[in-house]
Amino acid sequence: MTSLTVTCPFCGLACDDIRVSDSEIDTRGCLLARAGFGVVTESKSHAIGGRAATFDEAVSEAARILRRASTPLIHGLDTDLNGVRALLALAERIGAAVDHAQSGSALANAAVARASGWVTATFAEVANRADFVLLVGNNPDLNFPRFSERVLKNKTPLYRAAAPSIAYVGLPEWAPADVTDDLRVVIDHAQLLPALAALSLALLGREPDAARGVLPVEPLLYIARRLENARYGAIVWDLMSFAPALSELAVEYIAAMLRRLNAKTRCVGLPLGGSQNVLGAMQASLWQTGWPLRLSFADGTPRHDPWEHQGLRRLANGETDVLVWVTAINGRPPPAQAKKVIAIVSDRAELPSPAAVEIRVGVPGVDHAGEIVRADTVITLPLQAAFPSDRPSVANVARAILAKLETAQ
Repeated sequence: MTSLTVTCPFCGLACDDIRVSDSEIDTRGCLLARAGFGVVTESKSHAIGGRAATFDEAVSEAARILRRASTPLIHGLDTDLNGVRALLALAERIGAAVDHAQSGSALANAAVARASGWVTATFAEVANRADFVLLVGNNPDLNFPRFSERVLKNKTPLYRAAAPSIAYVGLPEWAPADVTDDLRVVIDHAQLLPALAALSLALLGREPDAARGVLPVEPLLYIARRLENARYGAIVWDLMSFAPALSELAVEYIAAMLRRLNAKTRCVGLPLGGSQNVLGAMQASLWQTGWPLRLSFADGTPRHDPWEHQGLRRLANGETDVLVWVTAINGRPPPAQAKKVIAIVSDRAELPSPAAVEIRVGVPGVDHAGEIVRADTVITLPLQAAFPSDRPSVANVARAILAKLETAQ
């Protein structure tokens, strides 16, 4: 095998400078890439009820179960674009609900953008232009290990002379060490939303008096002034840092701040997310159905409802009789609430108990080629097969199950 430069599918940054060869894997120091490309495991067999089975036997049993299912759910959806599109076709055939494990944050961001609008930018814009960056919620390096390297510490910026100043309003875990005390506001989960409210008031020119004695107000006032005086500011957030019930309100505060700032200077938002190709799944759903995820085909046509078709809620309330759990990239096990599971998973996934059907698939970007959407949503990146194998793709499996269902008609 000659040396290849490949794209990494293991977080929303989709870094496209990973070098792999027979003798070496240069993951540029990224722990997620090292785990994803470097893990060598013994191939697990397909199985039915814990008993080893051939691919055709497993696919046939999956089709038999789905043919009899009344309220199936396709969840996880952790795969490349081809896999998502094939699963949507399968969902339409069996009348399933469809959700992604990371859809909550993507839908919260989209709800605010749809309701009030916002001003956002790409990774490249922030890396080349921003002179002041506010990180909200948590250090992005927690879930996107090379974010600082590729965006905040760009060594060859096109439109600024020096590295940007960094401010931080967020949780103590992973708080950036290189942020000065006057630009650092370390708070707990319960204080995140009040801190954004105080910062929003400060940008309106009003003193957040009610926050005094509860929050470190002076650093918040100073951060507000720095945002107002920046030539090109940026506010970066990852909704995984926020309690799900508060995430949409948090984004509304940020969007309002961006609108106020752009009345007098330039400031952009950079919402992070997109790991496990959730934004690719959202876009594929829009292409094929006209609706984002959390939708159902139970009525014969796609119907979107972000509450009713939330996967975990349906499982917890017993509204699903068969779960099709798909995880080709992350390897997360299926939710504990699931009773009957058809697991379409890579060898990285450990199942806590035998699934009704277990179909082992390849990892896109490792075992086979594919495509994913980067977290800033402006580009779809091709994935090369870094270490080609004969493992089927999720798309192969979904199409095979669909073919069995059609043959049985």
